[in-house]
Amino acid sequence: MDARALIEKGDALLKEARAREAAAEYARAAQVDPNAVGAHLGLAEANVALGQYNIVAMACQAVQRLAPNTADAFLAQAIDAALAQRYAEALAALDRVTELDPTRAYAYALRGFVLRQLRQNYDAALAESKAARMSGSHDLVKLFPPVNPAVPEVFATPVMPSAPVAPPPQPTARPWGQRPAAERVAVRARFATRNVPIVTFTLMIINVAVYLVCLALSGFDLFNTAHIDNPIYLYGVELGLPYMQQDPTQWYRIFTAMFLHASIYHIGLNMLSLYFVGVVTEQIFGHWRFLVIYLASGIIAGVAQAFFLGADGFALGASGAIFGIFGAFGAFFLLYRRVLGPAANVMLGQWLFWLLINIMFTVGYPGIGIADHIGGLLAGMALATFLAPSLGRR
Repeated sequence: MDARALIEKGDALLKEARAREAAAEYARAAQVDPNAVGAHLGLAEANVALGQYNIVAMACQAVQRLAPNTADAFLAQAIDAALAQRYAEALAALDRVTELDPTRAYAYALRGFVLRQLRQNYDAALAESKAARMSGSHDLVKLFPPVNPAVPEVFATPVMPSAPVAPPPQPTARPWGQRPAAERVAVRARFATRNVPIVTFTLMIINVAVYLVCLALSGFDLFNTAHIDNPIYLYGVELGLPYMQQDPTQWYRIFTAMFLHASIYHIGLNMLSLYFVGVVTEQIFGHWRFLVIYLASGIIAGVAQAFFLGADGFALGASGAIFGIFGAFGAFFLLYRRVLGPAANVMLGQWLFWLLINIMFTVGYPGIGIADHIGGLLAGMALATFLAPSLGRR
């Protein structure tokens, strides 16, 4: 049999947790072709399960020598670092593996093992579940040694052990019932809201609340709440650049105008857009980064619009900020299109379609701030390049 057939047979045996038989097939493949990277990588993976760490070390070195800067080499580096308890290095190497080859089930299983060592059991369970799905429901967790009780990275040894290293004794965490009530409430609240777009909902509530107050002050005129005798609009809308240059204290209007709307149609369309775009974008970027993108894009869009307002012109609305998070959403899939694979191209196609629709609507409808929309879009895309989350932890 050629080396490739032996490696494939070893892979099948390893998925079934028959590590000793798999190791024998990988060893035969390495004899047939000493330069077969898959054979050496398989030897490393099989001997991790067998506890033969000296063989693992030699196999990992061979993989990194034969195929440097490849997914195989980074996976070998991750195995080497994980067994040496250099967990941060192992996770960084696994990030590179998933960037170069997102289909490696063993890489996700190894990530689960490392995260369990770090007591990040929730993230570990997600990684192990993905490994099981990608390997055809095989339990790859069996291929790793038992999780040590508590091994902080500060105690990690920098060399490959020949046997599992016993960590220094660490104080155990306090039982749940012995923790302060405030701490338990905070933990429950964080867990309950971990996937809830609370920033998006909060922004919607603030915008609607401000609109309702303005509606009352404008005599409940649903179609024109921007009455001149309404003090909130009088002191809150954005004015032209010449006016604000004459009185620098008026620059606050760029911020306040983000929460004002001129009619029921205006706020209805904006809040509907904020809901559909904001929910998914907040889950991608996280609560605080999403809020930064929203506010910063709105301010930059307001500054852009101020240059196009005449001395008597004014502007208001959250559309600049909403275009900002829309731009951040598209920029995320553009940045990680290789990592996310075909799904990213599908999302980018839909994003471009809706972008063209919005641009056509912006240009073709009178009274809409073109500079506000374009400025917010470009600001959101630029901010996303700096605030995009690491896919290795999501």
